[in-house]
Amino acid sequence: MLRAARAQVHLAPLPLPVRARMQFVHLTDPHLTGLNGWRPGLGSGKRWLSWLSWQRKRRHVHLRDRLDALVAALRKPEPDAWAVTGDLCQIGLDREIDEARDWLERLAPPERVLLVPGNHDIFAAGSEARLRSCWADWLHLDGSDGDWPVERLFGEVVLIGLNSSIVTPPTRATGRLGEALRQELRDALRRHASRCRVVLIHHPPLPGSCKPRKALLDAAELTELLQEEGVALVLHGHLHHNHQWALPEWSGGRVFCTASASAGGALGAACARRFDIQPHADGGYSIEMELLGLDASDRVRVLEQERWHSAG
Repeated sequence: MLRAARAQVHLAPLPLPVRARMQFVHLTDPHLTGLNGWRPGLGSGKRWLSWLSWQRKRRHVHLRDRLDALVAALRKPEPDAWAVTGDLCQIGLDREIDEARDWLERLAPPERVLLVPGNHDIFAAGSEARLRSCWADWLHLDGSDGDWPVERLFGEVVLIGLNSSIVTPPTRATGRLGEALRQELRDALRRHASRCRVVLIHHPPLPGSCKPRKALLDAAELTELLQEEGVALVLHGHLHHNHQWALPEWSGGRVFCTASASAGGALGAACARRFDIQPHADGGYSIEMELLGLDASDRVRVLEQERWHSAG
């Protein structure tokens, strides 16, 4: 079977000066859409279970006002780019995908956003076709035939977006890249070997990062690839908590999971990460990370701060 052509960058790279610093924000899992007025009918399948979960729990812990407060604070200063790693929706309905598009339009111009989908976005048959159409400008796919990885240049930093989300049976939220996409990622990492490479993915890329029912099925193969080719950052969501790992066998490579950008109640602080990247005098890149979270009064606090050197 022939694989669809890899996505080409169809918007011009953001015109940042050569060897300039670049600042971007990572946010994930906002679950920003509501299901008011929608009820599952016959044949709803796993959407019925997820609707029930939304009614009983999720609508109380994913709060739109928390997301709005966090995003407003992150605009000070306005970042060069926004990296969004999926789960804008609950159950991938057409109406949710349309609602999420409206939020994306308010977030930032498409040339300053790279979005990759989550498992709650590509939730059921038909979800992917709808989001490819409605979110095309922020996904940066080349029409309906385009495919991942997507590459976006910001000066010396390249954001590389992957789609790990697949339609799964009830009670499972696994992901998969597949051999063809992994090979295209390898090609992209080699093509940008002289830049600071940042990979965006929804599912955690390292084996053993989460329960098997939520895991990336080819995480071991992806980790081996990243170790062989090198990468500065891998950013993901899916797990709704903050964590970081050093990428084994690669100088300065880090993997960051970030909590939900709309978290409230039992989930704790709504969070995002701000990254500041600039070339290092001795080669490679200096990277600064701030983990930002909302307190109970919707004020942003710096929860963690770290600076390190990466080969890129």
